[in-house]
Amino acid sequence: AAFHDAGTFDQNGPEGGANGCLLTHPPMRLEPENAFLDPPLNTLQAVMDAWHASPFTCINVSHADMLQFAIFYATVRQSGNPDTLLSTLPLTASANAKINKLITEFLWGRSDEPNCDTVWTHNLPGFTTPSSGGPIPGRCAGAGQEIEDKMMNRNGFTDEEATVLIGAHTIGMLRNTFGPGLASPWVLNGLDNATPNGPVFDKAFHHFLINDIVAPDLPTFASAPPGSTAPFNQIFPDWFRDSISGVGHLDTDVTLAFTPTAPPVAHPDYSVFTTAFAANNNHFLTTFFEALQKMSRLGVTDPLFSAGPCEPPCPDAPDGGITLESTVRLVKDIGNATAWADEAIRKVQEQRKDEINEKTTEVVPPHDDTTQPT
Repeated sequence: AAFHDAGTFDQNGPEGGANGCLLTHPPMRLEPENAFLDPPLNTLQAVMDAWHASPFTCINVSHADMLQFAIFYATVRQSGNPDTLLSTLPLTASANAKINKLITEFLWGRSDEPNCDTVWTHNLPGFTTPSSGGPIPGRCAGAGQEIEDKMMNRNGFTDEEATVLIGAHTIGMLRNTFGPGLASPWVLNGLDNATPNGPVFDKAFHHFLINDIVAPDLPTFASAPPGSTAPFNQIFPDWFRDSISGVGHLDTDVTLAFTPTAPPVAHPDYSVFTTAFAANNNHFLTTFFEALQKMSRLGVTDPLFSAGPCEPPCPDAPDGGITLESTVRLVKDIGNATAWADEAIRKVQEQRKDEINEKTTEVVPPHDDTTQPT
């Protein structure tokens, strides 16, 4: 969700950016690039509503800040050994280090855009390209070009930054774009119950692309599908799935695994960076958080600032700033937000049933002699 807000930025305009429109402007959710993001968005809105409804809250948090802090919080909390950061028990050294990182490194101060435009969603990478449904090499080339056009030429990321940011898929889920029952993780680390404290954020996404995909190169991967596309045994027009583990990857994921083969080279060789991240988790995390900081500032012209010392500005504020009553109310509101999100998903799936049927109908990619290994 954070990228789908910030990734509306086009440096050539400029337009869009990390401006909160994904939360404040409901039509943004109806765009194909943002479909089925209702669960996280409704949850974040419930948290914001609870924060601002408290009589002891004297600090205004923008929707733009909330979206960017959410991904920073999630990736920091789930990195290494996922920790609980709220507990009546003494926190671990790792948890305390994460809390310090959250306090000292995130920058606040983004204002919400009052004049949002759904046209900005065209700056986000799309699921479907003109090559979708065609030969696998063409699909990968089209997906690689989509990353280059949107994330590099428009958003302003380098090829390395684009590759590392897509690694956030490690703790992501393929949303309900593909219908009931197919909202699967990219890697098993991403399952909500991967550990007692949730999924693990690390290099697993890139490691999968380099080490779990059996084929050593794109010609081999495309040579005799579905046997050659292992571990994927289901091939759809613009994504691949392993029906045994449930893991699924989009064309824009798979293209990161291979050196492009089309002459002339159709897009940067993202696999160079994928290989480096797969081999070194510290390198992945360092590069990711540097790129994430850049992402969180796309299109932002406001002066940003770090969190300062906490001085209770409100009279009669309880110690800790949160009461049992407000906690119970927040849990109830998040439950309602989830129920509303489920209903929104059901309606969109019904409205797009023909599109979903097309995306979930297995295909045999057309034969392409140029993909045969020598």
